[in-house]
Amino acid sequence: MIDKATMRRLMREALADVPDRTLRSVALWAELAGLEAYRGASVVMAFDAIPAEPDTDGLHARIARDGKHLILPRVGPDGIEPVASSADHQVGSFGIREPLGAAVDRSSIDLVVVPGLAFTADGWRLGRGKAYYDRFLATVRAATVGVCFTEQLVEQLPVDAHDVRLDQVLSC
Repeated sequence: MIDKATMRRLMREALADVPDRTLRSVALWAELAGLEAYRGASVVMAFDAIPAEPDTDGLHARIARDGKHLILPRVGPDGIEPVASSADHQVGSFGIREPLGAAVDRSSIDLVVVPGLAFTADGWRLGRGKAYYDRFLATVRAATVGVCFTEQLVEQLPVDAHDVRLDQVLSC
């Protein structure tokens, strides 16, 4: 099996050539909206995409339009902090927009939409190597859905003891 570092490199290369990102992102968010976990959620934690990920502007708009509360991650000294989305953002240490304001109670989150570099159909995820999401997901009871382009789906991934398996993976 390929090690995590090699898989990350291969996925970054594959993501550089993904066609129709915007259209595929719209389709992905429509599929997410059809899930029972989404329909039943009042508080949805999503993410602010970096260029290689599905475009999340449409997701954020859909969450607002559906009357749900959007929570976004902010990297703090102890890892991911869930923060209510607001108009006030700053660029964090990894070049990702992060909301300003106080962290919210993790137990209020009903659904977490999770990015990654690679996923398996049965819920394993390969992140960017810092284990921020794995540490965060281990502390919440919310439903979890990984989202990706089909180019990011693989048969298997190397899994470590700290890795957290997602409830579901959607791809487009």
